[in-house]
Amino acid sequence: MPPLNSLDTWSSRNEWKVEKPKSKCFLIGEGANTEYWYFDSLATRLAKEGKPELIELKPVERTEREKNQSSPRKLLEHAVAVINGQANGGEFIKDTDRVVVVFDVDVFKDDPDGYATLLADFRAARIEVAVTYPSFELYLMLHKRGALEATILPHRQEIEENGHAPGSRRRFIEKLASDELGMNPKTNHHIGDLAANFEIALVAETKLNQNPDLAVGRLTSNVAKTIKGVIEDGAIDL
Repeated sequence: MPPLNSLDTWSSRNEWKVEKPKSKCFLIGEGANTEYWYFDSLATRLAKEGKPELIELKPVERTEREKNQSSPRKLLEHAVAVINGQANGGEFIKDTDRVVVVFDVDVFKDDPDGYATLLADFRAARIEVAVTYPSFELYLMLHKRGALEATILPHRQEIEENGHAPGSRRRFIEKLASDELGMNPKTNHHIGDLAANFEIALVAETKLNQNPDLAVGRLTSNVAKTIKGVIEDGAIDL
């Protein structure tokens, strides 16, 4: 079986029969629906392909109360609760399992120091982060072949400024993503179908900033990179 650390072999299907992974990676997304739809679809697809041999991806579906608490700081609190067995049914096993929190950095556009403090708090709690700037819609657009060169980069300035689209109450990136993908990512559950093109996003993402520390104010996504790393590494390294 070829190693997973090569982009050109990562999408190859593994035909070996393996036991169910003994460790889990809990994925906590900022959005109440979009991120869950996407990660649930991705986890299902990869499981069917036998890809996550070392770890099982477990998207966390947030409760009604949690859906209204989507700030990155609240997500950190939720992740800590998962680790301490106080959320998500107490499934987390500290010796093997991992937590990845996915959130947008646009809220820190005018507060880079606050963002740096938050990242330090995540790391102190041994919680991994997958971030996007300005928002998750950028990552979703990477799943469409050619979208980076044809749509995203030509509008780099407007996306990074993160203002409203002309004549619209929606952010520029939200309108751009809806037009490019042919659906509203916030309301259409078919956004999960994009997981079929994960490998396209994995490659396209390398052409953007993937360093969370440098995310404020620049096109950023390390979501695919983080997921790939989780699958390759398996259980958390204590």
